[in-house]
Amino acid sequence: MNASDRQLELGKRIAELRHAERLSVRRFALIVGTGYSHVIKIEKGRVDVRYSLLCRIADGLGVRVGELTGDHRAEGER
Repeated sequence: MNASDRQLELGKRIAELRHAERLSVRRFALIVGTGYSHVIKIEKGRVDVRYSLLCRIADGLGVRVGELTGDHRAEGER
């Protein structure tokens, strides 16, 4: 899987979780501290997501970063 594919998968996962929480794009953007158009671009896999924003997205969705990125290692495992 290349970087572009990973961006698309990340965006899809974020959108799925946002929908499950019944959050509009605008409301979610306010929660994570970014513009709604940026959220749309993220969900469509069109932009790279900085780690700091990824952390805020995970917090806003009530999940761990690994749940967004597909890294499901056991807690404490390195």
